[in-house]
Amino acid sequence: MRALGWLINVALRAWIVAVIVEALRRPEDPRYRGKAIGTRGSVMIPASLLFPLAQLLPGRRRRPYPLGTDSLYLSIFALDLAGNHFNLYDRYLYFDAIPHAHGTGAFTVAAAELLDLQPLSAVGVAQVVHILLEAQEYYSDVLFDLRNVRGTWDTVNDLLAGTAGSIAYAAVLARRR
Repeated sequence: MRALGWLINVALRAWIVAVIVEALRRPEDPRYRGKAIGTRGSVMIPASLLFPLAQLLPGRRRRPYPLGTDSLYLSIFALDLAGNHFNLYDRYLYFDAIPHAHGTGAFTVAAAELLDLQPLSAVGVAQVVHILLEAQEYYSDVLFDLRNVRGTWDTVNDLLAGTAGSIAYAAVLARRR
């Protein structure tokens, strides 16, 4: 079973890199145009190494590698990029509620694992990070003429979806613990 876990983890990492490379090679493709995938990729790839790098910290080596949580964390980036690759963001008006709910929920679990937080505290951390992400999306659209946000309603819905996802994932995490 652990081998399957590693296979999934490696596949998620490969998917992230493959879509970013495709977006860099085809910046005028309508699926990627105006979405700053290259810039986002320059953040996503280092961010995807959070769990392997955290494992190098003193005291972490004694714990088993949190493979499942790492894969859940990687799925945040993989789902976001799948939305672009398969043109789901442009094709379905409310598709982005799914990555926002899952992403903030998955980040809640990742924060709880990495920072050794109780689920409710991890919800707070995830909400702050999600609010900052939404602000970045909005201001990058305004300042750099990108097209990630459709309007105020989109930002509000993203925040609501993120809150719902974070609470749901925290509830599952609390139950598992």
